[in-house]
Amino acid sequence: MASINKIEIKQELRTCIVKNEKALFHKWIHIKNLIGQEYEVGLVEYENGEVEEVTPENIIFCDNIFKECYFKEREEK
Repeated sequence: MASINKIEIKQELRTCIVKNEKALFHKWIHIKNLIGQEYEVGLVEYENGEVEEVTPENIIFCDNIFKECYFKEREEK
């Protein structure tokens, strides 16, 4: 009997602060404007339900996903 691997992709919200307001980060969006400039913005949702595209330097994430990651310690030489 063959086994079937199931891949599940979940989009999780991340808590963040934008312009001193609590917000939920939804995802990154790649933008290309009419004159060919390309950049990334974050899609965030505020407590009042308003949704806004925000530049990365204005987003401060509150969670610490690095705690969930494993980093092999560097060996001193």
